[in-house]
Amino acid sequence: MSKTLKIYTIEDPKQEAFLRKVSHTVTKEEIKTDKFQKFLDDLIYTAENVLTDDGYSAAGLSAIQVGVDKKVFCILKEDSSEFEIMINPEFKVIKNEKSVDIEGCLSVPHKEGSVSRFKKIKVKYLDRNGKVQKGIFSGQEAREIQHEYDHTQGILFIDKLED
Repeated sequence: MSKTLKIYTIEDPKQEAFLRKVSHTVTKEEIKTDKFQKFLDDLIYTAENVLTDDGYSAAGLSAIQVGVDKKVFCILKEDSSEFEIMINPEFKVIKNEKSVDIEGCLSVPHKEGSVSRFKKIKVKYLDRNGKVQKGIFSGQEAREIQHEYDHTQGILFIDKLED
């Protein structure tokens, strides 16, 4: 049975310091372990069930946000409304076009702001079975991936505010 994981926030200085760590690469061996697979189930379960005081739900959730400094996150897929796991993601910009939109973050409660992100990206990552996946993402999904990728690099959206 999956459980809800505690989401770290910048309201606690120790948790903020952890959120600003660069995450570690996940090995193929680790992906195959029952412990890691259970963690992925819990990460998705948490993303599916979290609701903030402000009434927001998750569009994505990174491992670092729940106290695990591994390069893994999930994003909400627009076509299926299901969360997809991305392990050790790398992205390349397809076009140098950006858009500015309002972002928020479960780890930065009660704060929103305008952030500039690339409109279209190509992503290479491992799925939860350790299989290499590639995809082109645009719009909201591209924004979510860049936001979650930043988490793996110890960067929060408030570091990129346009305001």
